[in-house]
Amino acid sequence: MLYHALLLVSTLTVSFSFFLVYKVAVLEDDINKLRGDISNLKPHSKESPDGMITGMSRTWERSKQVASLNSQQQRQTEKDSQTLCSSTASSLRLKREQAGCSGGTVVQQSFLQLSANTKEQPFVRGNVTVIPWIVALHQGEAISSTGDRIIIQQEGFFIVFGQVLFQSPGTIMGHIVRSRGTDQRSTELLRCLQEMPQTNCANTCHTGGMVKLEREDELELVIPDRPQAQVSMDADSTFFGIIRLN
Repeated sequence: MLYHALLLVSTLTVSFSFFLVYKVAVLEDDINKLRGDISNLKPHSKESPDGMITGMSRTWERSKQVASLNSQQQRQTEKDSQTLCSSTASSLRLKREQAGCSGGTVVQQSFLQLSANTKEQPFVRGNVTVIPWIVALHQGEAISSTGDRIIIQQEGFFIVFGQVLFQSPGTIMGHIVRSRGTDQRSTELLRCLQEMPQTNCANTCHTGGMVKLEREDELELVIPDRPQAQVSMDADSTFFGIIRLN
């Protein structure tokens, strides 16, 4: 009986020993696998910061290159703008010099204004009444005057104007501005009509316009078909003038 009991104890002890050895072997195998996994993870943990640093460095370098390129383009744009402004200013200055100078002489605006001659009275010539004039203002060589006419010395476009203060009662008064060329043909350029009152008879008739005239054209302001026309001879009331458009 005792023998059987000792035999059972011995068998259990040996079985338990084998079990412990098996567990130890399994545990060692698990530990080795765990070490292998840890070893595999270590290179990745070391390389990740380096990869991030390398990527950041490359991004920084690209940013510096882009900033440098933008700075160069901005400097070039400013330089081109300054060059264009300088060129434009020089061109405008040259045009002003060319427009304002001819052979080193400043070109003046040509104009002429005649005022009624207070020392004389209107006179009749044919079917028109002629107002005697005197030169009030004159500048330039493109226009001159002789007697009661304006003479064109240089062809071009002109602004012509005329005003007469009529004092004839109860009738329609007016004047015309006409030109006569080298062929002696007369051309009516401007016309003005004004109805006069019966009392306090004073009415101004004014006309003006732009015309093209040739060299040696002659202009005159006359009152047609009114031999008894009464006209104010004040310089600020009755005048005749022309301005050349450069």
